[in-house]
Amino acid sequence: MRTIPEKDWKQMRSMNARVLDDACARIFSRIESILQKRDGRNHEAYLELWDLIEKEDAEIGIMFNDLRRSTALIKLAQWHSHGLLSESDLALFTEETRNTVKAINEFAL
Repeated sequence: MRTIPEKDWKQMRSMNARVLDDACARIFSRIESILQKRDGRNHEAYLELWDLIEKEDAEIGIMFNDLRRSTALIKLAQWHSHGLLSESDLALFTEETRNTVKAINEFAL
């Protein structure tokens, strides 16, 4: 697989902290929703939280751990497919990178 162009690699690295923060904010929203609806079903809510944290931790790891130039295009595609990268964010990248991200996501469907 191709590596990401230097310009795009720098852009991605500059976005990494914000995108990770956005991903975590979504998880916290889901946690808050579970907590608000627990109403006397504490154990069920606990199990639901445990499942959510386990699933989301794995997703966060896939999207953000081991970020290197050689994994950047896949990670960028994952950010995009999870709705963490808007079209205006994606527009900051070269056409080559945008096309590759879209192709990866189309293939994954």
